Amino acid sequence: IMGSKYIVMASAGKVQGADGWKKVADTLNSGNDKMKAQGIYAGYHNHAEEWKAVDGKVPMEILAANTDKSIMLQFDVGTALEEGRDPVAWINSNPGRIRSLHLKEWSKEKGYKCLLGEGVGPWKKIFGAAQKAGGVEYYLIEQEGSEFPEMETAAKCLATYKKLHG
Repeated sequence: IMGSKYIVMASAGKVQGADGWKKVADTLNSGNDKMKAQGIYAGYHNHAEEWKAVDGKVPMEILAANTDKSIMLQFDVGTALEEGRDPVAWINSNPGRIRSLHLKEWSKEKGYKCLLGEGVGPWKKIFGAAQKAGGVEYYLIEQEGSEFPEMETAAKCLATYKKLHG
């Protein structure tokens, strides 16, 4: 009815080890198999935890390697930046699967409270990779507080998005 093409798992809860992440991948695959006949696909939204290695492996890499290619890897850019991950490399290594990005900025000084374009995100490169390799269908500007009132924050982030993305 709403036209949504994805049901995104926002959190896997407490997961133990690499084998636990493989079970999460199995859950995503199972749900995806049931939904895709209706034109709906599973997705997974990352947080900072999914970028921290467990048993020598990064959970997002485990999920990418063990899920069907039709499953969207919804990319929260800010959490990857916080964990020192290269967002452009992540997008390029998962072609066609990064169909949604949370455009959240991050900096060492302000954390997530810096506005889009004021942190460490290489946004023009991120947009280029998302459009060329990622398969992006939509962007979500995400802001976790700032020194400005909410509507001013939103206006500033939108203006920066338009400047950086076009």
